Amino acid sequence: MEKKAWRVNFEDGIFDIYFGIIIISLVPHLIFIEILPIPINFLLGPIIIGFALAFFILCKKYLIKPRIGTVKYGRKRKIRKMKTAIILSINVLALLILFLLRTSDFWDDLNIPNSVEILIIQLMFVTLPLCLVAYILQYNRLYIIAVLMGSSFFFAELISNFITPPVNILFIFLINGSLIILMGVISLIKFLRKYQKEEADDL
Repeated sequence: MEKKAWRVNFEDGIFDIYFGIIIISLVPHLIFIEILPIPINFLLGPIIIGFALAFFILCKKYLIKPRIGTVKYGRKRKIRKMKTAIILSINVLALLILFLLRTSDFWDDLNIPNSVEILIIQLMFVTLPLCLVAYILQYNRLYIIAVLMGSSFFFAELISNFITPPVNILFIFLINGSLIILMGVISLIKFLRKYQKEEADDL
């Protein structure tokens, strides 16, 4: 029962939609930050994220929970969650170390091209950690999200000759966020068709 409940925990696509909305929320935030008055310009992004969080909580409570019920996970699953928290903590620490290195003369002496530098940083601190989390949580679609997010600024840099900054970044984030939301919506539709409310007792 626990194994099945854990497997369907990410099957509903709600997290994908939530994550996609967060990514897209950066677009209006960056567009209107110089247009809207303070503090509305700085609050626009968090407001959208707040709506996304409300969507996530309400969907889990009223759409998902009636179908899969409530399961208390055992020690093995709790260890998985703990490993995820440790990985993310190490990633934050490594990101801080990289920031300190980039402000030093050592990094300048390496003469790394800007596009390559961006790709290395995103692969190390976005794609790799998310892939590890995907493996630990057994959340396969997170691999796709990891690749999309880990290459976003790299592709934005590549198209900067055709689309001027910051529009190039907004364009890439809009595309990536939309793809992730679409992936989540498709998964949610499949989930709702597969699991009916009366099936919650069977998990």
